[in-house]
Amino acid sequence: MKLVNHHRIREKITSLLILTSFTVLFIATAGFSISDWVRSKQEVSTQLKSQATLIGNNSIAAIAFGDQQSAMDTLSSLRGEENIQGAYLYTKDKELLASFQRANNQPLPEWPVTDQGYINELMYVIHEIQWDSESIGFIVLQSKLDQWKKQQFERLQIVLLLFLFAMLVAVMIANKAQKVITAPILKLANTVRNITRTRDYKLRTELESNDEIGVLANDFNDMLEEIQKRDYELESAREELEEKVKERTSELLQLAKELEHLAFHDSLTGLANRAELDERLQSAINQAQREKQQLAVLFMDLDRFKGINDTLGHQVGDKLLIEVGKRLQSGLRKSDVLARLGGDEFAVLIHNSNPDQAAEVADKLIESINTPYDVEQYNLQVTTSIGISMYPDDGRSASAILKSADTAMYNSKEAGRNQFSFYAKKMNERAERRLFLERHLRQAVRDKCFDIAYQPKWSITADKVVGLEALVRWNLEGEGAISPAEFIPIAEDCGLISEIDSWVMQTACNGILECYGGKKPDVRLSVNLSPVHFMRFDVSQQIKELIKTTGFPPDCLELEITETVISSEIDEVYKQLSIIRAMGIEISIDDFGIAYSSLSRLKQLPLNTLKIDRSFIQDIGKDEDDEVIVRTIIDMAHNLNLKVVAEGVETEEQYNYVRKYNCDCVQGFLFSRPMPISELCTLLTSDQMNDSLR
Repeated sequence: MKLVNHHRIREKITSLLILTSFTVLFIATAGFSISDWVRSKQEVSTQLKSQATLIGNNSIAAIAFGDQQSAMDTLSSLRGEENIQGAYLYTKDKELLASFQRANNQPLPEWPVTDQGYINELMYVIHEIQWDSESIGFIVLQSKLDQWKKQQFERLQIVLLLFLFAMLVAVMIANKAQKVITAPILKLANTVRNITRTRDYKLRTELESNDEIGVLANDFNDMLEEIQKRDYELESAREELEEKVKERTSELLQLAKELEHLAFHDSLTGLANRAELDERLQSAINQAQREKQQLAVLFMDLDRFKGINDTLGHQVGDKLLIEVGKRLQSGLRKSDVLARLGGDEFAVLIHNSNPDQAAEVADKLIESINTPYDVEQYNLQVTTSIGISMYPDDGRSASAILKSADTAMYNSKEAGRNQFSFYAKKMNERAERRLFLERHLRQAVRDKCFDIAYQPKWSITADKVVGLEALVRWNLEGEGAISPAEFIPIAEDCGLISEIDSWVMQTACNGILECYGGKKPDVRLSVNLSPVHFMRFDVSQQIKELIKTTGFPPDCLELEITETVISSEIDEVYKQLSIIRAMGIEISIDDFGIAYSSLSRLKQLPLNTLKIDRSFIQDIGKDEDDEVIVRTIIDMAHNLNLKVVAEGVETEEQYNYVRKYNCDCVQGFLFSRPMPISELCTLLTSDQMNDSLR
């Protein structure tokens, strides 16, 4: 003991370091061994999982298409991995598709509960194979642990030897060294402990000596100075980081709210979307069921909106939809739910309603929609057709209520648009009929499966045929002739009418020219032109190109348009009519008297003829009011320097009446039914044509 006291402090520290080194080596070695045992085993498991993932990804195509050979080739790539004892590829139904195994190895006896573990002293992992977020199969790998066990046994022997040796050394020198060198170190250790416990880096050790321990204490205090400085910097950085995390969290919360809003709202109008409406409607149905109430759903579709989109562009169409959404919203209560279902379709959910209230809301919405819109440089006027269904009479679920309202909406369109209809069960038959015709009509347009019939126009003053109207006909296999009154409105709604009209015009022009052997016809050909064409500002150019293509004389052509065209507020329509008229083509208003045209607009337009709708002609001799209307139309047209054609003349009484009041021409079964081109050509080349019709 005296010998130790005479040693210099360096020798004391050396002795202490020897003791500490062996002790720490023991602790570190033991800790390392345990850690290495756990880590190495995890590495084996992780490596096995990685191999399973890699093989699983390479087997996606094979398992997706049931390619057993490709799967076997992929599993065979494990042959060089000695630790892999078996690999098994299963379908999503856990049926074995392909396998790779070494001698005496078997597949899983039964499907394990966990994704990894041990069976028959072999480690296994199960990896789920997914494609496009959908499970399509599983890959199972089995690995032996012989090499790992051997390695762990060798390491354990080393640890035991180090432990025994460290214990022996500790016992030998503990008694000699502890009284000499532990006191100042313990004092320094206490300071370290206090700092660790309190995290107060202002504490300092108070050892005062000139030996190595004193130098160590001074260096320790200097280190604390640096730590204190770094701690301050870290605290500042932590506060800054917390502030940024707070800001980022706020941004993420806002983004989450925006994403949630987009999930249940229409991105264009900001209104509720189909998903939100379905949820709100189902909730309203549940409430109405509990409280024994009714609710109404209004299904709206803008009339002929596709024509605006096709002619003016989607930008104008989108802005129009936004304005429509605003108007609809302003006409509803806060408790009502307005949703855009897509395209030009909207729906309204009215809580605790009855049929009278629903009809009142529908009237208000129709009136609101009818007011013209100023969109960019265009003044647009649109109408809407509305279908109304009531819970619980028209359906017990959200989908049934919406379907009933949709069906009723199509009934409104078939009835003439710009109105509302309540759902009735018989509408389902008409809806199915409409879908059937729409499907076959699209095919007919693609295949040009139409015919044209020509009906002569008889001049009362000249007592002869002066014109022909080309009428499109459609014969559907298994159905026979489909009335134009049935398929023309469907063609307009589906955007097919432009193709049909263009085909009719070109085919009729070519057909009449063939009848006359290429010479100029001595009658005027009339063809119908849908209002949809006048939403396209190049209609005059299209007609000009058609005249050029067919060579048909423009002064022998007449375009028949409906009153819907002249009720439009778009100035471009007037311009297009003027251009067409300047070509020599005459313009006629078809079915006049049923759309309440403005007389001031009739004066402004470059028109030639008014055709009195057949509904007024049919009641001559039966209804005095209709007779007055016919006389009034004839007088008004002549005062405007327009010719008048009476449609649907079928009896001598009707003919004599319109002739008495100076009608210019008549058209109807009294003179001739519509006829095919072959029959027409025979009639046109006959010298007795006029006599045969009278």
